[in-house]
Order: sequence, then C-alpha cells, then structure tokens
Amino acid sequence: GVDAADAAAQARVDLAGLRLATTDVALASALVATGAPLHRLAFEMVHDLTDLPRFKPVPPPGWTLTAGGWDEDLAAAVAEAYGAGHIDGPWTEKDTVEVVRMYEPAAALRPLEAATARIRDPAGRSSGHILCAGPVPWAKEGAWVLTVGLAHRAQGRGIGRALLGHALHGAKATGQPCLGLSVTEGNQARRLYEAAGFRVLAKSHSFRLPPAREG
Repeated sequence: GVDAADAAAQARVDLAGLRLATTDVALASALVATGAPLHRLAFEMVHDLTDLPRFKPVPPPGWTLTAGGWDEDLAAAVAEAYGAGHIDGPWTEKDTVEVVRMYEPAAALRPLEAATARIRDPAGRSSGHILCAGPVPWAKEGAWVLTVGLAHRAQGRGIGRALLGHALHGAKATGQPCLGLSVTEGNQARRLYEAAGFRVLAKSHSFRLPPAREG
C-alpha cells in the first residue's frame, strides 16, 4: 500500500551503500527515477524437483565430481569463468571471501553439501563447481544455486549439465521442495537451465544504492 516513489526514497536512506534486489517493477522504476544505478537485470527461475531423470548426467571419462570446497585451482577456474567480458562481470576477491566464509563451521549460511560439488580434470585439478545453499533467507522456500563456474578447459564437455543434475538430485535428496537460481538477462546459461526444467518466476532488478552523504 505504500507509494513506489515514497518506498524508493526511503530505501535510498535506510539501505544506503547496500545492494537491493526487487521483483516489484514499480519500485524498480521509481529507484531508477531517483538516479539509483541499475546493477543487474535477471530472471529468477525455479525447479520443483519433480520429473527428474532417474540417472544423473555424468561428466566425461577422466573427469570426476567431488565434494564441494575451495582451493587455489578452483579459485583460478572460477576467476577464468567470470573473466573479462562476462555478462556478470569479473570474479572479485570479495566473491572469494564470501565463498570461503561459507565453509567456516560458524557460518550463518552453509553450503548444501548434497547439492554442491567440484569437478576435477584428469590431472586432479579443481576445474569448476556448483555451490548451493538451502534454505536461503531471500527465497520463500527451497534451496538456491549461488554460483556455477567452469574453467575454459572444462567447458563444452557437458560438465555444466552434470553439475546441474547433481544439484537437482542432491537438493531433492535432502527434502528441499524446490531449487532456485538467478540468471542475468542475456546470459546463454539460461538455455541450459530451461532444458533442465527450470521455469521463470519473475524478473529481478538489482541496485547498488549509493552510500549516504556525509554532513
């Protein structure tokens, strides 16, 4: 019942310096009108975890799925996946810190282990991963795919499909009612998600609100 312009103006004050994501088109338009820069336009998608293939997709011979985690090889692989020109921008040190913190015992948001995995190449190097959590505070229910990334050497081999299949089956095995994700408009990965049975729920507008002015 609050006017979108009033909500946008208050958000600029209360959430100054923070990131705000909304599926409310009126609020997004009002934020743009106040000069808030639109950071990302994305589709929120969900899979209800029914009609999954009986057998999970498997990686090609020599490549193996292992438990989630973080190491230097994976850091290099993800940085390569989100390199210059990627629609979601480069992988940053802040991104790495956030992922590493999830593996700390006292972390508020922990990986959903059954749905999270790394891929190792024939030489045993971590070459990409899928990282899931669940339940998550920003979704009404279910688990969420936080990030997927593959080094160039792992791309074009069906490994992305294998990782996604692992996440879907793993989320279902833990009793999650669904698995959600967000994909930036224009990202070709959306075709992979749709082929796996994900459907679009809403369009999400993400803003990085300017910090409060001093004085």
